[in-house]
Amino acid sequence: MNIVKIKAQVKEYDWGNMSFIPALLGQKEDGKPKAELWMGTHPSGDATVEATGESLSTFLTNDSLHWFGQEHLDRFGPELPLLLKVLAIDHPLSIQCHPTEVQAKEGWERETAFRTRFPKELWNYKDSNRKAEVIYALTPITAMCAFRPLAQILPQLRALMPIGYAKHFSGIDEHSSHPDKEISTLFELLYTMKQEELVLCIEEYIASLRDREDLPYATPDGLFLESKGIALSCYETFPKDPGLFAPFFLNVKHLQKGEALYLEPRTLHAYVLGNGIELMSASDNVLRGGLTHKKIDLHELMKIMEVKGKEVEPVLQLVGTSGRVHLLTPTEEFHLMVCPSGAYTIGDRKSIELLFCTEGKVSFSAGKERVEIGKGECHVVAASLETYKLEVEGTLFIADVPR
Repeated sequence: MNIVKIKAQVKEYDWGNMSFIPALLGQKEDGKPKAELWMGTHPSGDATVEATGESLSTFLTNDSLHWFGQEHLDRFGPELPLLLKVLAIDHPLSIQCHPTEVQAKEGWERETAFRTRFPKELWNYKDSNRKAEVIYALTPITAMCAFRPLAQILPQLRALMPIGYAKHFSGIDEHSSHPDKEISTLFELLYTMKQEELVLCIEEYIASLRDREDLPYATPDGLFLESKGIALSCYETFPKDPGLFAPFFLNVKHLQKGEALYLEPRTLHAYVLGNGIELMSASDNVLRGGLTHKKIDLHELMKIMEVKGKEVEPVLQLVGTSGRVHLLTPTEEFHLMVCPSGAYTIGDRKSIELLFCTEGKVSFSAGKERVEIGKGECHVVAASLETYKLEVEGTLFIADVPR
C-alpha cells in the first residue's frame, strides 16, 4: 500500500466561518463556526486513517521506513514536521508571533519548571519547534503582517488621535536615523499604557475613524477590509485592546485567489477575513499581541518579535518540470505545491506527501493502484513510492518535506 485516505479534524473556533468547510467536505451546516480543518499528526488534531480507524501518527510509525523514508527519519525521526490546514475566517484571529528554532528551544527549556506548576494555556512555549507558515488564498483574503515603515505609521496615528498622540507619543522621532527603534518604542508605549489612558486613546481613535469618510471601510468590490474596517469590526469585541491600532502599524495585505503569503518566524501578524490553505511547521508556539482574551506576555513577545518597518510581497510561485506550481518558501520542514487541471507524472520522489483536493476530482495511479480523490478529501502518499501519475480536473494541493 502506497496511498491511504485520511479523515481530517475539524476545529470550531469563534472566528470561524459557518459554511466554507462544510461545503468543502460535502456536509450540512450545523450552525457552529468551522474555523480550521487539520490534516497531519499534530497531537492536538491527529488525523485518522479511514481504512483502519487508527490515528495517522500511529499508522505511519508502524511502518515508518516505508512512509517516511530513511532520509526523513535521519532528519526528523518518525514524525511529520508539517501540518496542512484549511482556514475559514469570518473574524480576525488574534495578533500573534512565532519563534525561530533557537528561540523555541531556549524558551521551552527555560519554562521547564513553569510547566509543572501552571496549566498549558499559560505556557508561552508549547513545544521546542519553530513555527513558520504559508497561506494560499482559496478566496480573497485580508491579512495584517509585519510592521509598516515608521514614516507610514506616525502620520496616520497622529491624525486619528491627535490628543492622545500629543500626550503619549510626541517623543517619537519621525526623522530618526534608527526608525525601527522608534517603532519598538511606540509599540511598547502603547502596550504598557495605563488602562484608563489607553481607553481614552482608543475612544478618540474610533471616533475619528467613524468620522473620516475619506478612509474606506472596505475595497469598492467589498472583497477586502481596509484598515478602518478591521479596527471598527474588532472594537465591539475588544474595546480596550491595544491591538485595535494594529491595522495602522502593520501592513494590511489583500490576497487575491491564487496568491500566497509567507509568515516567517518573528513576524507579527493576524489573518482577518477569507478562506485559504495553510501549511505550517507542526508547532503550537504562539506569542499573542492583541485582539485576544488570552494571555499576552509583552516581555516575551518583544524578545522574539522582529521590529522592522518593511513592505511585504506575495510568495513567488514557479512552475516545475512536472507542471506543478511550487510556492517558494525558505523552509526545510514544509513545501507547498498546487496542481491545476491537467496531467502530471511525479517522479524522483523521496518525501512523504499529503494530497488534498479543493475543487473537482483527481485520479491517482501507481502501478496497479488506482485511487479517486474527491473534493475535500486528503490522501497520504508513501515516500518509498518512486513515481505516480495524476489526472486533475479542478485543483489539488500537495504538501511535502523538501530534500
